[in-house]
Amino acid sequence: MSALPAVFAQNGELPRNKRISWLSYNADHAAGRNWSLHFDGSYRPMYGTAWRQWLVRPGANYQFHERWQLSLTYSYFSVHPRGVRDPNGSVGEHRMHQQVEYSHPWQSNTIRHRFRLEERYLSSPWKEGAPRTWQWQDRPRYMLRMDRPLKRNGNQQAPLTLTLYEEALFSFASPAASAFEQNRIYAGVTWRTGRHWTVDAGVFYQTFKPQNGGRLEHNLVFVTLLRNQTPLKDLFGWLRGR
Repeated sequence: MSALPAVFAQNGELPRNKRISWLSYNADHAAGRNWSLHFDGSYRPMYGTAWRQWLVRPGANYQFHERWQLSLTYSYFSVHPRGVRDPNGSVGEHRMHQQVEYSHPWQSNTIRHRFRLEERYLSSPWKEGAPRTWQWQDRPRYMLRMDRPLKRNGNQQAPLTLTLYEEALFSFASPAASAFEQNRIYAGVTWRTGRHWTVDAGVFYQTFKPQNGGRLEHNLVFVTLLRNQTPLKDLFGWLRGR
């Protein structure tokens, strides 16, 4: 959870083991033979507290092989420990990431390997009259994912897919407390609602090491994701009302 360690350092009343909801929109719009434009955004409230997080992330993908894809994105995070209407203690983050993803079939499943390198610029908590300081952090992360169709109608895409993945995240340079930062184990389903639209629903169990070096935290994050893969030419036609 981006910039959350800095918030904990300034705001001790947040619970150690948390339940968080991620309400997200994710879009990849094919713009040619190999290129696609990416955008995603999330609203992430924490149960039982005023803590809120916002995320916006535009980018681009390049499919240089049927099994290999490169991605580059920029994202901005805004964390509000006292709620979105109270700026006190809010933390910002600018982030770039470079990513390579490799996918291949295994029996009736699809296996995905994703390696991502993030460059993060984390701000100090906002305080009226005080300048913000910014710290740099590199964060490599690796995900191993399996997608298993639960029902298939001939050669058509399965309307329901089971997804399992594990992802490990590491931090280097300030403000990381150690090389290990967190681990995520996810289980969920994807429901195909249309030719280019799907809905993901699932939960991941997060093991998280706080910046202050305290004991590990164990969080549950409930994910609801609307995914749009409409090609760019069709999207413009839809926007024109065609």
